[in-house]
Amino acid sequence: MQANPLISVVMPVYNGQDYLKEAIDCILDQSYTYFEFIIINDGSKDKSDEIIRSYSDVRIRYINQENQGLGATLNIGLGLCNGKYIARQDQDDISHRDRFKKQVEYLEQHSNVLLLGTRAKIFQDNSDKFLYHNHATHPVDLKFDLMFDNPFVHSSVMFRKSAIELVGNYNPDRNLYEDFDLWSRFSEKGDVANLPEALVDYRHHDKGLSKNFANFKEYALYNQGLKNIESLIGETSQVFVDLEALYHWKKELYKGSSVAELKQAIEKIADKLTVLYPHEKTITEERKNQYEKIIRYRLNILSRRENKSNPFKMLMLKIENKLFGLHPFVINK
Repeated sequence: MQANPLISVVMPVYNGQDYLKEAIDCILDQSYTYFEFIIINDGSKDKSDEIIRSYSDVRIRYINQENQGLGATLNIGLGLCNGKYIARQDQDDISHRDRFKKQVEYLEQHSNVLLLGTRAKIFQDNSDKFLYHNHATHPVDLKFDLMFDNPFVHSSVMFRKSAIELVGNYNPDRNLYEDFDLWSRFSEKGDVANLPEALVDYRHHDKGLSKNFANFKEYALYNQGLKNIESLIGETSQVFVDLEALYHWKKELYKGSSVAELKQAIEKIADKLTVLYPHEKTITEERKNQYEKIIRYRLNILSRRENKSNPFKMLMLKIENKLFGLHPFVINK
C-alpha cells in the first residue's frame, strides 16, 4: 500500500468473476498512479476471491468478508480510505486510462466542487450498438436535475473525503438509492459537477452488483426527488407531489394539479437556485423551461391515456403536443 495516497479507489465485489479482471486491470493501468485500491469481496460464491488474490500490486488492499450487501460494503470501504479523494469503480465497468488524472486536475482547481463524475458510454457484450449517459456538467443544471433524477454514473464519480466527513456515509435505507441520496446531500453543502467526456464504459446487463434494482423499493427515485425538493424549497405540498408523480409516471399519486400550478412549482425551484447562483440566471431559466416541457408532455400523455374513447379529444391533445414541442427532455442518455 502506498503511504498517504491522494486517491482511494473503492470497489465492492459480489460474484463478479465474469468481468472482474477487466475492472481491476483498468484501475491498475491508470495514467495517474498515486492511489490505493480497496477491493472488498462481499461473500462471493464464485471465483472472485481467486481472481483478486492473483494480483500482487502493492496498491491493492483486499478485504474478504461475509455478505453484508452493497450499501454496508460501500460504507466499510469509505471507512478504510486514506486518500484526499475517493473514487468509485464497479466490478463490471471500465475506466478509461486518464480518468483519474483528469478528475484530480479538475478537483484541485475547483475547491468548491465536492463531487465530480464523468459521462459514460453504455454498451452490451456481443453488440456493436451503444448509447451515452450525456449527463449535464454545470453545477446549476445538476442541482436542478437532482430534484428529479440521478445525473451521475456511480462508477464514474470521485469525491472529497472531507465531503463524507461533512454529510455522512451512504444511506442503507432501501426506500432510497444509496448513491442518489449521497450525491443529493453533497449538493446541499457544495457544488457537484460532471466532466463532459465519457471516461467510463458502463456495461449494461442484469447481473451487476450496483444494477440490481430488485433490492430497492419501487418509489425510490420518486422518494428522493421529493426529499430533495423539501430540502431546497422547505415544503412538499400536493403540487410538488404531483410534479414528482408526473415526472416518474406514478399516476396513482397524481391528484390533478393544473399546468399553471405545476409551472409555478418549477418556477419556485428555479427561484431558489437563482438565489444560490445569482450569476447563472440564464442557465437556470433554460433548465426551468426544459422541465416545464417535460411535465407538460407527461401531463399530455396522461390525458391521452384517459381519453382513448374520445377521438376528438385525442386529436386535440396530439396537436397540442406538436404545437408546443412537448417532447421529453432526455437527461440520462
